Amino acid sequence: MAANAAFHVNDKQMAARVPPNLGAVRQELRYARVDALIQPLARKDEAVFDIQVDGTRHRIAWPVDFSEYRVIASTQPVSLDLSRRGHFPELERLRAHLLQGDFDLLTYYTCSTASPLYLQNSQDRMDWFFALDYFVDGPSVPPELREEVVRELSAWLDDRHHVSRLPWVNMSNALLRIVLEDIERVGLDTSRIVREIRGYYEGFLLEFDKRVPLQRYLENRSMTIGMRPELECCFAYLGRPLPAHARDAAERMKHAAADLVALQNDVLSLRKEEEQEQEHLRLKSYFPDGHEYVSFAKGFYEARFAEFLAMRPRDPGPLKALWKMCGQWISGSLLWHLTSRRYDLGQFEVLA
Repeated sequence: MAANAAFHVNDKQMAARVPPNLGAVRQELRYARVDALIQPLARKDEAVFDIQVDGTRHRIAWPVDFSEYRVIASTQPVSLDLSRRGHFPELERLRAHLLQGDFDLLTYYTCSTASPLYLQNSQDRMDWFFALDYFVDGPSVPPELREEVVRELSAWLDDRHHVSRLPWVNMSNALLRIVLEDIERVGLDTSRIVREIRGYYEGFLLEFDKRVPLQRYLENRSMTIGMRPELECCFAYLGRPLPAHARDAAERMKHAAADLVALQNDVLSLRKEEEQEQEHLRLKSYFPDGHEYVSFAKGFYEARFAEFLAMRPRDPGPLKALWKMCGQWISGSLLWHLTSRRYDLGQFEVLA
């Protein structure tokens, strides 16, 4: 009964999105830090930082390309207001978690357009994404429930009236409904977004499987980082569909970007995950020796980043716009991971 009630209350409360007040200026130091980043970044070709692995400090220098990177000014605020658009008590309880983790900053680091509607939809997606992440990595999903959770989440993608016996799954689906319908309301296609979300869900099943070989782990990680649906959401707002002949190249771009963002997360969230989360599979699991782990992280990132740069289209058009979005996410995600309170537990220091 509770699951049905939560679903129907949200169904009745779908309202037109009101653009955020662009005249408001944020006074928090967190946002001033974002604005201050943009000037020095254009001159950098690498990010150098120290991390701790198994109690030993290691230095990593990853290549970056900030030549076209832009930070959306923090004078264009968005809000963590998705919980107010339906009956979502679980999300309201997560508000402190979302703020403490600086999840509202990720929108500014990674957005590639200053459109008010896009900015707010991006923040709503972050609310949905990290609420889902919180439940999937938490005690709400014991091993015996993982297949059912993936099945129930995916079933809603086929039928938006589907109701699960798991209340938090219904909450996640109701949040996603708002995100997708905000996009669809302005006439944009969400079919490719839904396809990528399905792959993201299916990747959950391997996250706890200790028998997965390294190559399969890396392939799956590019799905479970959630980058592919994010890029499709970003691209949908351009309203510039890719021609059929460009789709293979687009898939390669998305894959490379997701690999890089996943590796950023694996390396920079290592200490947090070891201290705070379940024993799900991690890249470090494949490298008992810390030096071998760091060496792999350096080499894989450098090679994948070079491949991504080589994919840059020469001519303007939708494919080049997608490449720029991928680049924005690669750069912005790295900066966010290095500066977010979610991951900075004193284990790394940004040197350059």
